[in-house]
Amino acid sequence: MPQSVTGELTKTRHLIRQGWDEVALEYAKDRLGVFGRFAERLLDLLQPSPGDVLLDVGCGSGAVALKAAAWIGSPGWVTGCDISSALVSWAEQTAQEQEIANISFHQMDAESLDFPDDSFDIVVCAFSLFQFPNVDIALNEMRRVLKPGGKLGLSNWGPGFFSPIATLQRDLFRAFGIKPLLTNPIVFKPDVLQSLLEEAGFNAIELIAEEEDVWAKDPAQIWAFNLDMGPFPVMLQQQLSTEERVQLEQQFIDILEKLITENGIKCVFHPLYALAEKDR
Repeated sequence: MPQSVTGELTKTRHLIRQGWDEVALEYAKDRLGVFGRFAERLLDLLQPSPGDVLLDVGCGSGAVALKAAAWIGSPGWVTGCDISSALVSWAEQTAQEQEIANISFHQMDAESLDFPDDSFDIVVCAFSLFQFPNVDIALNEMRRVLKPGGKLGLSNWGPGFFSPIATLQRDLFRAFGIKPLLTNPIVFKPDVLQSLLEEAGFNAIELIAEEEDVWAKDPAQIWAFNLDMGPFPVMLQQQLSTEERVQLEQQFIDILEKLITENGIKCVFHPLYALAEKDR
């Protein structure tokens, strides 16, 4: 890989980590209640067994890992890892407050997992895959640390993503010239995800596309939800002036006010789950 490309990826990783460190406390609020909800669904699909050893890659504030610990029980064990030390600290604190004993968290890059080969019965990654600069390397690492016959479970944003708001905000952000930190699309198309998993050496691949209605009370809550996503505030700070950021927020809220009903604003999330296995 050319040195210039390596340098850009290193800078990008730093910015992603910085962003998540800065928003950790707000992100952990799960403002729209989606991450806890989707975490339970991912575990429903995987059906962990008592005593399993599970790794949650890109664990964030622990939405999946904390629930998985209850599924697995003792003597099973859950390990969560994330690039953000602030999110890891939050997850650790939550585990202590909930008196969860069969869990640990580590600050770690998903593309260089510090675990031996064949270590885990299950590896999960919830809504984090697109944030890894090299998705293929991250998937190869997940497969490496899985035991033969072990299961992989991914939750991702699928086509439709966060409708109708995602399209409206995408067009607005483009009008302001905002560029993403990563070239990875937020949304994974099923055929693309299938190919990525096949190339990483997984088999028994199953893709499950679903829809979930989520209600926001007002445009301000949705704007705050955006700001809770680590890379987004970093992008705004780097690419827009203070005046432009104020203008962007106001225009965003103006657009969403047209969607308000007596029940709030209806958002339709489109999660795309992927289940796969490592050869025995």
